[in-house]
Amino acid sequence: MDRLLVCKKVKEMRRLSFDRSEDHEEIARLSFANAYELFVGNMTFEELSDQDEFYLPKDWEDPKVLLRYYEEEEEYEKCNQIIKVKQ
Repeated sequence: MDRLLVCKKVKEMRRLSFDRSEDHEEIARLSFANAYELFVGNMTFEELSDQDEFYLPKDWEDPKVLLRYYEEEEEYEKCNQIIKVKQ
């Protein structure tokens, strides 16, 4: 069991790169997760900047952009939260 935890930690420590196509999906997922947390007020820029690196999608403050992404991902609870904050 310890080996599984170690492998997971090593995998998480690998830096993502735009140069590797296999990282693009993960970068997009992290970008939108960060944008969501900022948009709904669960995180501040200060907290986000405490990370070694972070990503945000272009136009991350536009609720339509966030809604489109989370609708495609079928994460409807997040869609509802975005709509609530938007109002």
